[in-house]
Amino acid sequence: MAEKYTSQIALVLNAPVDDVGEVVRAAGQLKDIDRASPVRDEGALAQEVHWGGRMQKAVVRAVREGDDGVPLLRTETYLGSDGLTGGMQRQAKLLQALARQLKGQVVGVRDVSASTERDLAWMNRVAVGAVAQDDGIVTVVDGEGTRWVRTHGAARFDVPDLELYGLNAAQVEPAREVLVHVHDQLLRHGLTASLTLKDGTPVYLVPVLEAWQHVPLDWPGVGRGGQARGEDLGGPRASLSVLHRPRLGRYKKDLQGVLDVLAPV
Repeated sequence: MAEKYTSQIALVLNAPVDDVGEVVRAAGQLKDIDRASPVRDEGALAQEVHWGGRMQKAVVRAVREGDDGVPLLRTETYLGSDGLTGGMQRQAKLLQALARQLKGQVVGVRDVSASTERDLAWMNRVAVGAVAQDDGIVTVVDGEGTRWVRTHGAARFDVPDLELYGLNAAQVEPAREVLVHVHDQLLRHGLTASLTLKDGTPVYLVPVLEAWQHVPLDWPGVGRGGQARGEDLGGPRASLSVLHRPRLGRYKKDLQGVLDVLAPV
């Protein structure tokens, strides 16, 4: 049983929760949570829970987080074995169970793993299994002139988040579509999948630390020698390279080849 609590989604509150155990016990009385126990050394602020008749656990933790410092009731769990739809639905049901005990206090949902804000309608839709890829993996565009397209949230499904650097304006939308397309292949078949661009061009993953050695350092997202990265860019991340025939047993890193396929410069 995996113990990697890689998916973090929180209820955004208008007042902090002083006793997480009280909220969890109330949810247990409604059979929304099967059993719970305090997290060692965290007092009243965290509980480990089982829910939905499963052995897999989550932690429910009261925190203040982000630049706004708003109070959150954060759920932390592992979704890799459940996949995108099942995993997101399962975590949304836990959020629903907690929200039912906090009437009038919940003002939104923060998907910490995907670095995005959601509303309660999103939580309720996902909880009934109406899940799209962008409910779990969010695409972000940064930069002026030269753009950087990246995703957040994929790592909780045991696949890397993806990035493309050095894009012009015309390449941004094709890049979004490519990342969705490649993520779909990874979610369906895992890291051993034979990956392609939308036009069928074979590609392979290049871990970002390795990719930085093959792209201009002034491209957005690359940072100073690959060092200036924000905290929200942690976890497994990769860029894409066109897959040429190997020479001397090694593949050439052709990140520019991917950009050339997206749209003319």
